Amino acid sequence: GVVHKGVFPNGGQIAVKVLNYNASNRVAEQFMAEVGTIGRTYHINLVRLYGFCFHNNMRALVYEYMDFGSLEKLLFSELNQSIEWAKLQDIAIGTAKRIAYLHEECQQRIIHYDIKPENVLLDANLTPKVADFGLATLGNQDRTHVSISGYRGTPGYAAPEMWTPYPVTHKCDVYS
Repeated sequence: GVVHKGVFPNGGQIAVKVLNYNASNRVAEQFMAEVGTIGRTYHINLVRLYGFCFHNNMRALVYEYMDFGSLEKLLFSELNQSIEWAKLQDIAIGTAKRIAYLHEECQQRIIHYDIKPENVLLDANLTPKVADFGLATLGNQDRTHVSISGYRGTPGYAAPEMWTPYPVTHKCDVYS
């Protein structure tokens, strides 16, 4: 979808993600997955979902605004040349800790399925937060394997087991 910058009446900045309409109901499924996972989980490590709206075929998600945008934007822009290696290392370690939180510390294990630089957002202090839970699933902490229907993730970032008909584990996020 397309992300727009917005402002609350109190002056707080927000990001509004308007999902593309798709007659195959894929957008509706991703919308419900996003609301169902991130909507139930509030943590400083995750991009905060303030709310959502839907009307006819339009779906939108309202998030906290992340000043530096995506890690992808940072890595592949001119700005990255001015960032010290130590800060890039902090971002990498911070991202790994956020993924560990999803897998081990949430009441229900969250498997993201689409960890990539585009889905790691950076706040004003370059602190990483995990975003885009449209492909995510919730599971019990004691359940190690999950069966999924169809392929999930982005080619190039997805774990090889995502291409097989066998159950996967939360480790597919670690591969990414």
